Amino acid sequence: MIWQENACCIVMLTKTFDFIKVMCIQYWPSAKVNSENYGDLNISVLHEEELANFHIRTIQVVKKQGTNEEETRTLLQFHYTEWPCHTCPFSNAILEFRRRMRAVVGSRLQHDNPIVVHCNDGGGRSGVYLSIDANLELAEEEDCYDVFGYLKTLRQSRKGMVETLNQYKFIYDTLEEFVLCGFSWFPVKELSQKLKQKSMKDIETKLNEYQREYQQICKMTPRFTIGDCAGGHRGDNREKNRDVLIVPPDNFRPYLTSFQGNTFTDYINAVFVDVSTYSTINIH
Repeated sequence: MIWQENACCIVMLTKTFDFIKVMCIQYWPSAKVNSENYGDLNISVLHEEELANFHIRTIQVVKKQGTNEEETRTLLQFHYTEWPCHTCPFSNAILEFRRRMRAVVGSRLQHDNPIVVHCNDGGGRSGVYLSIDANLELAEEEDCYDVFGYLKTLRQSRKGMVETLNQYKFIYDTLEEFVLCGFSWFPVKELSQKLKQKSMKDIETKLNEYQREYQQICKMTPRFTIGDCAGGHRGDNREKNRDVLIVPPDNFRPYLTSFQGNTFTDYINAVFVDVSTYSTINIH
């Protein structure tokens, strides 16, 4: 299909292996130095860039046309690796993934070179991503959103697009975050100029850009419940917290495997922190 439709890019939204089962067969070679044959197609990875939440691969496809004739094409694969099945990722991470994909693929994108989007079943996560992408494009062109209308159109083509209520709500949450925050990145060479701009106060709000951004971050910071941070609130772990009100959520903390006498504890008041190129590489 990739060859037949002359696709310029693949957006993959699932891991190959998750929840103790195969979610998607890997259709590219594991090592850059090797190539694999699939029928009359030879596949090789020319370049791979690994980031915190996704990989970018440049894939070369060679098709034998005859005895001594070959046709070679290259395409990009954007592989999002931090979206577990039946859950939702962070909105800002998906927005950055989509921004990066559009920036890189923009020059290649034509009507006769489509983008192929897939997850493990082609429904839930694919429908969410397509809805976000289409509505952001609609906002750029017509300054409006139509989540309901677009999803209704999607489901006329394929059932099961956006499988759960949480996924449907995630579309709105992501679009809201884009409206409130936009794209906060800027080129390094513009840093001095940005510092000056952010120091200027708004006439109406009396706030500069630093203050406005910090207030927005505080509003958007999720509020964790005691259940989210159950490990830190256990009686045998309370003494390990410098402040009983500042404890790590269980989903983001490292779990220790050391033994102390006859008692065992996996708790430490710390969390994993991503950087742009690696996931959970820092512990804070």
